[in-house]
Amino acid sequence: MSTIELLSRPIAFHRAYVDLGLGITGALMLSQCVYWRTRTSNPEGWFYKSQAEWQQETGMGRREQETARKRLVQAGFLEEDRRGVPAKLYFRVNTEALESALAALVVSMAESANQECTGKPSSMAESAIQECTKAPNSAGGKRQSITEITTETTSEITAERTSGPDRPDSIQPPSNESDQDAPEPSRPNAAIQSGKHWGTAEDLMLADGMWSDLAGQLGDDSPRQPNMAAWANSVRLMRERDGRKIIHINALWHWCRQHTFWSANIQSPAKLREKWSQLAMQRKQEREIPKSNDIESHNREVGMSWAHRRSGSTGETINHER
Repeated sequence: MSTIELLSRPIAFHRAYVDLGLGITGALMLSQCVYWRTRTSNPEGWFYKSQAEWQQETGMGRREQETARKRLVQAGFLEEDRRGVPAKLYFRVNTEALESALAALVVSMAESANQECTGKPSSMAESAIQECTKAPNSAGGKRQSITEITTETTSEITAERTSGPDRPDSIQPPSNESDQDAPEPSRPNAAIQSGKHWGTAEDLMLADGMWSDLAGQLGDDSPRQPNMAAWANSVRLMRERDGRKIIHINALWHWCRQHTFWSANIQSPAKLREKWSQLAMQRKQEREIPKSNDIESHNREVGMSWAHRRSGSTGETINHER
């Protein structure tokens, strides 16, 4: 494929969104959200998009995506909903909030322009709003909203290799949103997958349990839910590469949760894997200390019993079998 062909499918970026205080990345993500809101099969406007898909479409990395999402949610333009097991993040544009903000922006821009020309405000702002929100389109007189106008010039923004069934450039008919769930190469045994991180149902179950233990221990101080694909991936690596059994991973994790020192230092499967040898050795040593103390105590009791018998005193009978 030539360079020209690679650049033949641009992403529509609406400059006006930057003036809403969203920054470049926030405006770019909002442009994409507005584009997808009318192209999802969900009647309520919800659509699913993975972190990998956002990066393929916009070029934004994980941190840029998180910053953009945070700005959009704080501004009230974007709603998020985590659903299912494993959890998937769904998005929906709050059209009422966006329409209101865009209308206020048009008023402000129109008044500023009129004051520059005449030195006084007029009805120019109201006319500008009507022109943007009520003007008939060329298809047959249907009135459009501001958000509909912003998506009118959006072209096919994603190459065929990243297409999902609900995307306009797909040759397949639209279906439910779950068909978009595999942006990465699928693995038959994967119950969760995100990029290079994946795990089986067994790995994910243990990872979920480990997170529940940690969140319950920390209470209100617990961090936000981690990337469960990465947690399941660490569990899988411990099984496949390190030869650990699920029961042993779970046992060592619970020991760390109850330990005065390691409970604060082992708070993820990756850290558990990194420190495994040290943790296993210390756990073994601490479990052997009580046994040693019991033997010494028993020997002292036996010695005292023999001393009583030799002196003619009656003493307590000691069982010599251990």
